[in-house]
Amino acid sequence: MKTFSSLSYTEKEKICESIFLQEGPFWHLFTDGTRMQNIFTCEDEFETGMNILAASSCRHHEVKLVAFELMSNHLHWILAGKRETCLEMFEDYKIRMRRVFRRMGKIVDWDQFQADIIPIDNLRSLKNEIAYAHRNAFVAQAEYTPYNYPWGSGLAYFNPAFKSIPAEDFDSLSYDRRRALAHMRNIDGLNKLKFFRNRAFIPSFCDIELGKSLFCDARSYFSSLTRNAETFSEIASRLKDVVFLTDDELYAAAVKYCTDEYNIKQLAVLSPEQKINTAKELHFRYNATKQQLRRMLKLDMTVLDQLFPDSLSGKHP
Repeated sequence: MKTFSSLSYTEKEKICESIFLQEGPFWHLFTDGTRMQNIFTCEDEFETGMNILAASSCRHHEVKLVAFELMSNHLHWILAGKRETCLEMFEDYKIRMRRVFRRMGKIVDWDQFQADIIPIDNLRSLKNEIAYAHRNAFVAQAEYTPYNYPWGSGLAYFNPAFKSIPAEDFDSLSYDRRRALAHMRNIDGLNKLKFFRNRAFIPSFCDIELGKSLFCDARSYFSSLTRNAETFSEIASRLKDVVFLTDDELYAAAVKYCTDEYNIKQLAVLSPEQKINTAKELHFRYNATKQQLRRMLKLDMTVLDQLFPDSLSGKHP
């Protein structure tokens, strides 16, 4: 029999499609960072948020968490399960976050922390939604890539080094330590968890193997992370995200547009009219912020304010 790695791309894709049909339905659950104040402002708060997510995932065993990203003021979860059960998991997470953060002395307006959920109807979309979630921190903060952001599942995808992390079984820890790490009194049902130091070990509560099985291989996954500007534009529009391309990616889109439209590859030699047309293209198609356009096209901010009066200056969420 052939091994999976020796199969053709078409044969691999058929297997991935079969897994998609068997494991679904799939959903992208997210919150709106434009309405929410910063929830996580330091490592301890992020760590608390991830440990609570780990416990919520275990408590709702009928839902599979396939990918996630916790950002300072919003989150992305890719889930498999019934819609109502996915939303119940979020409500459980929100209730316990509210309780624990209040105990920590952190004041947050949790009424603004509301979940939206959209169905993922096909395998290609599911791959793109996973990639989009894993790109969130990479797009927002220059020091991160999808492979090193500590508060998301991206660093566990196709990363053999992750298997060597000496994580401890939850049941091997003392009773008091288990309660402290899970931020719960009743720790029944959390026995599948593992911890490395004070942090939940991602593969113990997020179904990394299921997520990986939806891609033909590591190369296919990496391609999804880096080559889908148009698709990310569509996802961002649905999710009302502000920024979804890095400056480098936006620059590549600008060069392609100018090459196609004006046969010009150097943005510096564009005429004022061409710069304005390019700014409109990048803003309306790729959500480019005024600050990005100012840096890239050397346009004066007063000109950009006149072009896009209702747009924010463009700080990353």
